[in-house]
Parts: sequence; structure tokens; C-alpha cells
Amino acid sequence: MGVSAATMMMASTVVSAAGQYQQIQYQKAANAREKTRYERESKMAQIEAIEQENLRRDMLNTTLANNIAFQAGAGYYDDSRSFLNINKQARIKGAKDIKNIKLMGLSVEQKYRDQMFENEIAMKSNVFGGYTSIIAGLTTGYADYKWNKTPKIKSGDVRIHGGRE
Repeated sequence: MGVSAATMMMASTVVSAAGQYQQIQYQKAANAREKTRYERESKMAQIEAIEQENLRRDMLNTTLANNIAFQAGAGYYDDSRSFLNINKQARIKGAKDIKNIKLMGLSVEQKYRDQMFENEIAMKSNVFGGYTSIIAGLTTGYADYKWNKTPKIKSGDVRIHGGRE
């Protein structure tokens, strides 16, 4: 005597559930890897923004130093309105550029945080769906098993399948 159809159906359901469970584990691992990657890229963006800010500060300091050297050679007074205005405008432009650099750095960092959040929500949805699929499959498999294990009635018998006399 071989294995019954009911037993084969139940075995198939269990194997399917195990496969679905493995998919859930793969999804969790992939999400963890993506989160690590986004965190690393976010830190790199922060470093890049700091480097750009420092470069702009260096440019400003060079400009101010050049202005002082020019002023000394051209005979401007230290308190000349023209000279003070040139340096004031250089500082204003430098401060504006640095604020823009910081803003862009924060924008990139926020983009990565948003992506990590979206991935976390998608992963939770996939995991929930996976577990729901496992439960549905096992329930259906068990119902099929019970259905096929219940003695069949002959035609003409008034009992319904699985019912009692």
C-alpha cells in the first residue's frame, strides 16, 4: 500500500510553508543589508557635506587674505568703507554658500532615512504576508487532509460528506 493522497497533500503543504518561511528569512536578511548600505551612504554624504563646507571656508579665508594683501599694496586704509564692504560681501556670500552646502547635506541624509523607513515598512508587510500565507496554506492543507481522510459515502446515501447518520 502506498502513501495516501491526503498524506501527500499535507506533506506538500508543509514543504510549501517551509519554503515560504525561508523566503521571509531571506527578506529580513536583505532588508538588514539594505539598511546597513543606506546608513553607510548617509554617513558618506555627511562627510562629503563637511568636506564641501571646509573647502568653501578655505576659499573664503583665501579671498579675505588676498583682499588684505591687495589692500596693503594698494594703499587702502584698514577702515576704508570700500575695503570693509568688499570683505563684508565676501563673508556674506561665503556664509550663504556654507548654509546651502549644509542644507544639501541634510537633504541627502533625509533621503536615506526615508528610504530606510520605506524599506522597513515593505519588509514588515512582506513578512506579515508571508506568515499569513503560511497559515492559510497549512489551514487549507489540513482541511484537504481531513476531507480526503474522511470516509466517502456511496451514491444514494443521504449523509453529507463527513456528516453523521
